[in-house]
Amino acid sequence: MAWSLSPSAPHCFDHHPPPQPPTPPNTHEVHEMTHATQPIATTQTFNHFLSSQFLLTRSLRYHHVTAVAPVLSSSVTHDSQATTSNYLPFVSLAHALVSLLLTTFGDATSVLILHDGTAAAREVLTHVLQEKDVLLLVTQIRDLSLLMVEEDGTPEGRDTPQHFDLTLVIFVDHFLVSRFLVTNKSLGWVSRPLLFFSVSDDAAAREVLDVSLWMRRVTLLQPQELRLGMKGEGGLKFQMSTLLPHAPPPHNIISRLVTPGDPRLKQHHIFPDTHSDFHGHLFHIASWIDDFPYLFYDSEKRVVGIGEAMLREISHRRNFTYHLQDLPPDEYWGELINNTWVGMLGQVVRGEKDFVINGMALVRDRYIATDFTLPYFSDSYSITLQIPPPSPLWLSVVYPFGVWVWASLGVCLVLLSLAFHALVKPDPIRIYNTGADVISTLVWLSKTLLRQSSPSVPSAPGCRAFLSLWYLAALVLSTSYMGNLIAFLTVPAQTKRIDTLQELARTDLRLHMLDYGNFVPGYLWSSREPVLRQLGAQLSLLPDYDEVMAAFDDGAGVLEASEYSHFLFITRQRQKKSYRVEEKLYPNYVGWVFRKGSTYTYLFNRYLSWMSESGLVGHWRRSVLGDFQRSVAGGEGEKEEEEELEEEEEEKEEVGRSSLQPLNLEHLQGAFIVLGLGNVLAFVVLVVEVVKAVVTVQQG
Repeated sequence: MAWSLSPSAPHCFDHHPPPQPPTPPNTHEVHEMTHATQPIATTQTFNHFLSSQFLLTRSLRYHHVTAVAPVLSSSVTHDSQATTSNYLPFVSLAHALVSLLLTTFGDATSVLILHDGTAAAREVLTHVLQEKDVLLLVTQIRDLSLLMVEEDGTPEGRDTPQHFDLTLVIFVDHFLVSRFLVTNKSLGWVSRPLLFFSVSDDAAAREVLDVSLWMRRVTLLQPQELRLGMKGEGGLKFQMSTLLPHAPPPHNIISRLVTPGDPRLKQHHIFPDTHSDFHGHLFHIASWIDDFPYLFYDSEKRVVGIGEAMLREISHRRNFTYHLQDLPPDEYWGELINNTWVGMLGQVVRGEKDFVINGMALVRDRYIATDFTLPYFSDSYSITLQIPPPSPLWLSVVYPFGVWVWASLGVCLVLLSLAFHALVKPDPIRIYNTGADVISTLVWLSKTLLRQSSPSVPSAPGCRAFLSLWYLAALVLSTSYMGNLIAFLTVPAQTKRIDTLQELARTDLRLHMLDYGNFVPGYLWSSREPVLRQLGAQLSLLPDYDEVMAAFDDGAGVLEASEYSHFLFITRQRQKKSYRVEEKLYPNYVGWVFRKGSTYTYLFNRYLSWMSESGLVGHWRRSVLGDFQRSVAGGEGEKEEEEELEEEEEEKEEVGRSSLQPLNLEHLQGAFIVLGLGNVLAFVVLVVEVVKAVVTVQQG
């Protein structure tokens, strides 16, 4: 049998019938062949190796062929679909293809080769695999015609081309290849290069590019034999064709001739950037224009924000337009409810919109369902509470010391009085105005705290050492009290605020959040952390911000994204009476969201990364905040701003006139209250003493 290809083509196999395949083994057996254990020594042995009916193992641990697919199966042939006049010598084609692969993909570690089952494609593949160098690249070989009849339409073991550095498709039947691509979009061939190699130079082979627009890097190679004298060159070259998905025809095809083995040929020449120009393409953005500082309306009803500034800059450089929606139809952010995505994420997942530029937090469920860009910003969730009212000024006399200090001082004074009374009781020197009892000793020792002197001290042994230590301690205590008392009299004491989530969880404060399809409520309700689970029990969802603010005015807390919370409380004129708990909830990274398998996510990744690393994102954030604050001051907040400035000027004038600030009755009301209570107590003691004296006289 001789293979007659074209009038000028030499015979690739001359009078060598294809070898008979051996008896197939048990289907449960897996035969492995490695270069170390079973090397392919001769062409005849290699042909016998190709004609075995064993499938490849699914292991990718070795960077060479571990088993073989039926590339020479005689049950599938499609030679009648192409004329022999379209073919070039198989040996020349295989050698040129190998030369191109080794030049441009020499650093690849795994290559998947697919073929359409035609005799021509199998012959080219046979000669390709006879090259020793290329065997180090090939990981798996599969027959598309057999894969098409499998039950689920995917390769056995579901090893998708995303596991390989390159997928090479050798074909003649472009109808079969096109049908395979249409029915196997789930294989994930988006990020990895896909190289089509047409054995013939038939122009209809370009149809495979039309059905592969959903893949990022796709190129078609077709052989072109140039005669000497044409452009001064001759020999076999490849016509390289790449489809531009957004360019209008006939300018949507990039075609050029490449020379196999040219050392200047690189991967970016084989797979050019097909998204360098979007040619005015209109992107439909899933947006919610109420997301400060990413996307919102300014005072003049213009769409501004960090996301808008970034998108506008990229659109100018890549030549595309965009349309923003005001809010999602279901008014949800992006949450998985009953295994269905809702909100902006739902629009992107279903293909209704192209991508999201709002501040979308990167969480696991979203990352699996969509394509996230690299994060360009960090955010978190904060709980905002009302500023507690200042403590009453009449308590300023006890503020200098804490509760435990007052308690410790009282206990120590009682114990010292008992010890000192036992020490001086035998002393005949009278140091008290009354009898030497414990109460008198307590009063006598307390004089030191009030900085009152004593005319004499007992002469009992050890008494002076005891009093020296007590006088030193009393000096430190009284000085500390006086210093803090002055501070608390002039500056009102603030009630302690809640700074941690644990402190908040120990209170009975209710928390409220707008019900817009955010992931935070679900995370709190299902959290295994006791503090977070308790906060979830305190959380309620409300339908609009009016109800949220009404609940805040009643004393409840508000849970919201940290950046947006600042905007919310300023626009609602509540920033002066609110504060945010210091500890944040769910710190997260923010990025843009694209449809799963989007071919241009990498491009926006590149720009967002540049903008973040160069400081542009921080610059735009400061600019957005500054413009917003100026618009608030120039609008509704102008009057309040003027009043604050007037108050500051008055305070400065008062300080300039005098460096001393007089204390009024409001500051000293605590002292008068203590004086009044002391007089009442003294009157009670007086009454008790008079009654006691009268009773004593009557009994005597």
